[in-house]
Amino acid sequence: MTPPENDQYFFISYAASDRSWAEWIAASLEQRGYSTLLQAWDFQPGADFVRRMHDATRSAKQTIAVLSNAYFDSKFGEAEWRAAFVKDPGGDLGLLIPVRVEDCQPSGLLASRVYLDLVGLDETSARARLLQAVERNPDRPAFARFPGAPATYAHSPNELFRFPGSAPPISNLPARHRFFSGRQKILGRMLGDLTPESSFSPKIGVIYGLGGTGKTELALEFAHRFSANYDLIWWLDAQQPTSVVTQLAQLSRRLGVPRSRHRQQMATAALEALRNRTRWLLIYDNAEEPRLLDSLMPAGGDGTVLITSQWSAWAARALPWRLGVWQRTESKSFLRLRCNAQDADESSLDALADLLGDLPLALTEAAAYLEQTQESLDGYLQLVRERVREVFDLHLDEPTTSAGGDIKRVATVWSVSLDRVHKLAPAAEDLLNLLAFLAPEVPRELPGEFPQALPPRLATTVLDRLAYNRLLAMVGRYSLATLQPTEIGLHRLVQAVIRARLGQSGEREWATTATRLIRAGFPSESDMIETWPQCQRLLPHLLSAADHAQRLGVCSEAVGWLMDRASTYLREQGQYRRAKPLAEQAFDMTTAAFGPDHLDVGWRRDTLGQVLLALGDYAGARNQFEEALRLGEAIHGPVHSDIAIWRNNLGGVLYSLNDLDEAREQFEKALHISEATLGPSHPDIGIRRSNLGVTLLKIGDLDGARIQLEKALRISEAALGSNHPQLGVGRNNLGRALLELGDLSGARDQLERALSIGEAALGPDHPDLSLRCSNLSQVLRKLGDLVGARDQLKKAVLIGEAALGPNHPQVRRLRRDLLTLTQETGVPPTDTSQRA
Repeated sequence: MTPPENDQYFFISYAASDRSWAEWIAASLEQRGYSTLLQAWDFQPGADFVRRMHDATRSAKQTIAVLSNAYFDSKFGEAEWRAAFVKDPGGDLGLLIPVRVEDCQPSGLLASRVYLDLVGLDETSARARLLQAVERNPDRPAFARFPGAPATYAHSPNELFRFPGSAPPISNLPARHRFFSGRQKILGRMLGDLTPESSFSPKIGVIYGLGGTGKTELALEFAHRFSANYDLIWWLDAQQPTSVVTQLAQLSRRLGVPRSRHRQQMATAALEALRNRTRWLLIYDNAEEPRLLDSLMPAGGDGTVLITSQWSAWAARALPWRLGVWQRTESKSFLRLRCNAQDADESSLDALADLLGDLPLALTEAAAYLEQTQESLDGYLQLVRERVREVFDLHLDEPTTSAGGDIKRVATVWSVSLDRVHKLAPAAEDLLNLLAFLAPEVPRELPGEFPQALPPRLATTVLDRLAYNRLLAMVGRYSLATLQPTEIGLHRLVQAVIRARLGQSGEREWATTATRLIRAGFPSESDMIETWPQCQRLLPHLLSAADHAQRLGVCSEAVGWLMDRASTYLREQGQYRRAKPLAEQAFDMTTAAFGPDHLDVGWRRDTLGQVLLALGDYAGARNQFEEALRLGEAIHGPVHSDIAIWRNNLGGVLYSLNDLDEAREQFEKALHISEATLGPSHPDIGIRRSNLGVTLLKIGDLDGARIQLEKALRISEAALGSNHPQLGVGRNNLGRALLELGDLSGARDQLERALSIGEAALGPDHPDLSLRCSNLSQVLRKLGDLVGARDQLKKAVLIGEAALGPNHPQVRRLRRDLLTLTQETGVPPTDTSQRA
């Protein structure tokens, strides 16, 4: 058989997480007499990485691409295999040899190459198949023994590298997690950070983060995936220092250390023995405070220490990697794999992952429940939504054991940390109790902005910045919360556990506190555009606090007020469908708190009526306004500013019902009352005159309409300035009147200015802009610009459908107008515009 040519060498392209595979492939080829080029061996520190890669891909006879999911995500990997592909696009020369080392599926151009598959093979078979792929004579012996002695990373042709995935000679590593999912990026980062080239010895890394994120599983996967890098791997349960001593004593016996009666002496001897060895990995799982491990880790030796911990303050002792929850794609991939549900509904998987906050432990429990009970995914979703405490045993002091015997439940994984906070920092516990009733991400400064709403102990702390920072540090130290410069993050299941620990009286107390805090901060004038940033900031916390308050039966009046203000904000934003249930809840809560004849109930009816009017439920809106007016007149009498508002709003719904004479009467009465109570220059007078003018326009009194609309515009501009959203409404109405009067140029000017004001103040998707685009379309049509008219009408339909839904009467009318217009222009509308 002809030996390999001396100048035949292979460039091995791989992702960092597959380094052990690349080294084994290189060593196997070099034992056979080939030359290889490998980044880990041949690229010196300080070299131009990109230049070396370029030279390697250009001069190598063949490129071996080590295929894995991580490789497909590597931009350098793609550049390297493409260089070989370009030189041999048909694959006739065999310049690119894909070698699959992980269950993955190549795509694109790479899918056109037949790959060499090493997945699931033992070492002998894998080496034989590898050499068979690169040699012409497949019968030549291609076997080499597994390395029996410690090897180094120094590169030489005779060096032996253990087959990836094979167990090291000394190991007590637990079994690999069958359903391990995701985490490819952090695995690659860990491998890179713990490289032998590191100047520190031993190399120490720590995986830290919230309990339940899968720190133990990640450490276990790292040890198994890169086991070929080590000749010794020893796993230690580090929660109790005494347990670590015992486990190190057991290691000493495997190392051949002379026996001693004292476990501490044996443990010390084991650590001393590691100083003289290389290629070892110690894993300290679930460690507590760093100082507790100071005397229990090797002080030297060319090896690696990997720690998992909920404690966050490790940076002075180790390379820290914070482990968060899964990415949503990782959550859904795990559920499909674990539940054998490849065809599961995407939206249901997404909803479950969202409910559980992408927490790996919770998703693992969910999958086990589904497997054991054979419950449908949608049925389980409903259970979690309605009975999360029972599903996860959050209400029990001693959670029940799962059918599989796993007692590491969501209910207990944070209990030790919460107990520590309870003992060491009562004010920190107060903060956690408060945060448990708000949305998961809370503005860091929020508690200190309204200390009057807080209990004295917490109020005192948040007012002192140094004390508050210390309190946050205590919370963050145990990874119970994620601290950012502007935000405190608390996982929703941590919140659920905290609430469950409080008991009913404690829950009622802290739900009340959370509601008071948001009540102090949420703007009362939430219809005013200048308050919207604060409304947006606090809205998720308002909804969370109000939900808990309703569940617990506290703060009915405050919740009614908050829901009303939130509904008003969303309505002004054009989010009518989101606003409606809040307006309904506001009415119910306020009625429950005060009875049906209280003035606040009238205002809740008004809020609900405005939402119903916007959604096209004219009958429902009319009923609400009439009841509000009846209640208001019974309390205030017929002449009051509140009565003017309700008559104005009643006029609006009568206008929509085409009862124009009655609408005109209500608008005129509202105008007279407002002038009498507020004066002729108040901005509300602009609103009243504008509404009256629109009604006169529809009645056919064009001159009267123009007079009212021009007066309205002057009053509004003088009171509010030229860019206020009310000016957009006024100019839109005046533009409609000028259109009817035949002043097309004036109408176009007013309508374009109205659209510009609305887009700047409200954003491009606000439903008010739908009608403005429609009105501008009518002017452009009469001016002969049919294409421009069609484009504005298409825009009106798209905005209206998104905000109001396809069946809203306004949207149906716009679609009919668009169909007529497109027939005139001869250009068909988009599919979206034609939806029924």
